[in-house]
Amino acid sequence: MRENIASLPPLHFRGCGECCACCEGKFILAPLIVEDFKQVYRYFDIRAVVLDEEVIPVMILTDGNSCKYLQDSKCTIYPNRPPACKIYPFSPYYDEIFIDVSCQAVGVDGKKLPASKEEILQSEFFDERLIDFARKRQQTILRMKNVELTFERELHGIKIYTFDYQNMLGVEDED
Repeated sequence: MRENIASLPPLHFRGCGECCACCEGKFILAPLIVEDFKQVYRYFDIRAVVLDEEVIPVMILTDGNSCKYLQDSKCTIYPNRPPACKIYPFSPYYDEIFIDVSCQAVGVDGKKLPASKEEILQSEFFDERLIDFARKRQQTILRMKNVELTFERELHGIKIYTFDYQNMLGVEDED
């Protein structure tokens, strides 16, 4: 359950060492902005979904089981994990920041969590995608407007589409 950090009392974070719930199928998809593509495409499938008539690029984290990079309760791509993983339990939404209060590591124990967007920008949860996120999200939606989509499959009731994201960004797969 996501809550706006501006409306919450101070929270703390025990860290991810004892819990892997977010990697064990809690999340199936994570939304992307265009600048995330180059950080994500080598590790995760980039696809699109249509929500409220907007084409939203997403990465497929799992088909319902654990993330394929979770082994022995550790992330095998930790230094290269995608932005959504780096900033979790936080998530930007337009110009506001939300926190997943259902995260088992969030509570009254551990290090004090940032309580504002400004504090997050100075914290270990910082990622470039948080700077001017609303503008970046809008640019992504505008850029995706004319992208040709091809239906691929349904994943837990969500229609998943492929699109030529590599050509769109000039990203060439080096593998």
